[in-house]
Amino acid sequence: MNESIIKDKEKIELEKLAMDKKFSHIATVRLLVFIVAIVLISVGISKKSFLIVGAGAFLILVFIYLVRYHAVVRDRMNALAAKGLVVDRYIMRYSGRWKKFKDDGSEFLTQKDTVSYDLDLLGKNSLYQMITIAHTSAGRKKLADTLSLKTDHKDEMEDRYEAITELGKKGSFLVDFEASSERILAKREKALARKSSYDDEGESEEKSEDSKGSDNGKDVGSQFPVWMYPLMIIVPAMNIFSIVMVMMEVWTPSKILMTFIAGMIITWFPLGLHEKLKAPIDSYGTAAGDYFKMLSLIKEEDFESGMLSGLKSKVVEKDGSLGAIKKMDRIAAFSNFSYNPIVHMVLAGFVGWDFYISRAASAWMNKYSGVFEESTDIISDFEELGSFAVLSMVRDTTKPEISKDLKFEMTEIYHPLLDPDTVVKNDSALGNSLTIITGSNMSGKTTFLRTLAVNLVLAYTGSGVCAENFRAPFVKIFTSMRVMDDVSGGISTFYAEILRIKDMAEYVSEGNDLPALCLIDEIFKGTNSADRIVGAEQALKKLSAGNAMVIVTTHDFELCDLKTESGKDADNYHFEEYYENSELRFDYKIKDGRCTTRNAMAILKMAGLVQN
Repeated sequence: MNESIIKDKEKIELEKLAMDKKFSHIATVRLLVFIVAIVLISVGISKKSFLIVGAGAFLILVFIYLVRYHAVVRDRMNALAAKGLVVDRYIMRYSGRWKKFKDDGSEFLTQKDTVSYDLDLLGKNSLYQMITIAHTSAGRKKLADTLSLKTDHKDEMEDRYEAITELGKKGSFLVDFEASSERILAKREKALARKSSYDDEGESEEKSEDSKGSDNGKDVGSQFPVWMYPLMIIVPAMNIFSIVMVMMEVWTPSKILMTFIAGMIITWFPLGLHEKLKAPIDSYGTAAGDYFKMLSLIKEEDFESGMLSGLKSKVVEKDGSLGAIKKMDRIAAFSNFSYNPIVHMVLAGFVGWDFYISRAASAWMNKYSGVFEESTDIISDFEELGSFAVLSMVRDTTKPEISKDLKFEMTEIYHPLLDPDTVVKNDSALGNSLTIITGSNMSGKTTFLRTLAVNLVLAYTGSGVCAENFRAPFVKIFTSMRVMDDVSGGISTFYAEILRIKDMAEYVSEGNDLPALCLIDEIFKGTNSADRIVGAEQALKKLSAGNAMVIVTTHDFELCDLKTESGKDADNYHFEEYYENSELRFDYKIKDGRCTTRNAMAILKMAGLVQN
């Protein structure tokens, strides 16, 4: 296990304890300051002492500072909590506990994407679930599109491998980066909960991250109206005037309450317009600090690879954008006072707080529209590349070699989703147009097919592969493994498998330059043995006659004698079982030749379904 990850965990726990104590102390002091300030102002007004009122006003400013500082400490506590979750996930990836991760990419898995389903690229217990560090919607989609091979990275594999390898050596950077990204989700959930009374807030929150606003986000917010400027001055001015008049004994103290109430009415009367003007805060403010943190981490980190350096240059060149995001974070911090009802009421009634927040948000939007959209694109690229880098941190990987020959050569290859402490590694060289793999139930046939295909996908993404050596060509991957029926569509399991193999045959018959790799698990298992063998022979001959490599697993030993259309014998490999102390065991090693053993009865006995 990566020792730096363990050390990070220990440091986080110690700092969390210190922050908890500081948070409690500030809360106590803040309350005392507020009480003393109110008392001083009340006494000062009753005794007509400008000095005492001034002292109370000063303490109000101190209270506002403490509120802000308290928020900073709370923000740091949240950051530590997020970092702790990230470190925990790295530790969980060393075992099967990563299957508990909430985000598995299921929303990106479509019914037509049979390859991603068969190979566990997306969905429950998938490669996506294990490696993802993406928490922005754009980053999650980029990762899903790459894993499902919807995005073609063929022309940039070398650059991507260099970038992914470099990120894999920057564990602290990735942890800090993901922790900031993680907080965007937590803050958004809190913001949505706070504003649940507004029907459209969820939509605006989603727009902030996905850049879905029309005209690159420029439809969010509007121009601050001229008629509001006088009100920004009138509200605080009339309250100051009221206090002065009371202290000069011209007015009674009740006038202060009246002007305070009038200030609240003036401030909150255009509430709908305030909400519209403050839309940028709702859309961007909750994530601004974390965006700034992630972009700052990128800016401050030294990168050697061309791809990462290029992304960093976009951040450096847009230094004004960093400043813009920092300004939004500051505006959002002051806007957060509004979520404390008492503080908000006091600020609104005495100084017209909402006018100033609306003015700041409107000015920001008119000057910096589009900044977050540009930043999201950079951040999502790092999330996508960083997710693949995670694999090299928790598994032993190597650089794949892409060849022009339709052959696969692999040593010590293993499946990335299996426990690295117990996984069995295999060596194999496959080059025939037709390969038949036989073997006992549960001996490892299907896992071998998936191991080959998943590592092939990793190679095409520019990632390292889980093997000591891996040499493979570019191919179009087809799979027929987890074939499901469709009751509503009237499609049986057998017919669903036929449709899959039909897709393979049509691609091969079209004479595409890119070879097909057809991986078929237990071919035609949904029909009787006689039809299955005849149908399999015809289908496999047809597929292997074109520009394709076909690898099929079967229990039908009759297929081992199959010849290709050209008369060449199919290659045969097998997996087998053995018995130890009368118990069934598997070594999960692929071996030359056909299988000569069976274990179905032994497994039935193990399940208690067959008597000895």
